[in-house]
Amino acid sequence: MIALRAGVDALARHVARPLLLAPDLSPRQHVVVLSGGIRSTGHLNATTVARVRHAVSLLHARRAEWLVVSGGPRRRGRPSAAPAMRALAERLGVAPRRILVEELSSRTSENAREVAALLGPGTREVLLVTSALHMRRAVFCFRRQGLAAAPAPVPQAPDEDPARATIVGQTLHELIGLAYYRLAGWV
Repeated sequence: MIALRAGVDALARHVARPLLLAPDLSPRQHVVVLSGGIRSTGHLNATTVARVRHAVSLLHARRAEWLVVSGGPRRRGRPSAAPAMRALAERLGVAPRRILVEELSSRTSENAREVAALLGPGTREVLLVTSALHMRRAVFCFRRQGLAAAPAPVPQAPDEDPARATIVGQTLHELIGLAYYRLAGWV
């Protein structure tokens, strides 16, 4: 069983390679971090925590001046992720005045649209933080909205439940998501 899973995971890593983008950590005015989810209890999941921590580390390393947290309720009855993301960033040492909040979006295409509207016509370049496998679809969405999104991927969420975050599941989710987004005209 372990050998089979290792073989399937190795195949998924190979299939996932075209989804991966090399990081471009050149300084930008804004670093935008996308939610990976929030529990009904209002606690961020491990994916979102890892993304916020990575975005804050970029801010502390002077890769950006402003942090934009993006994520609304993904399902009815769930809270918006952005306020909890903001609270985490503040606990990690980001001054509240340096954080912009976008909490209307429930999917990647909406993240891009709402962040572009929030930043307005003056800002065109951002550092984009999301999971490595999600990055290609996210960059396509942001570019579709006129934002030059430079990839700043988080390799993985170290505390994510392994049964939920298998490389196979993530790869299939992103390949299907990318195909769907293309059909919908969102990328």
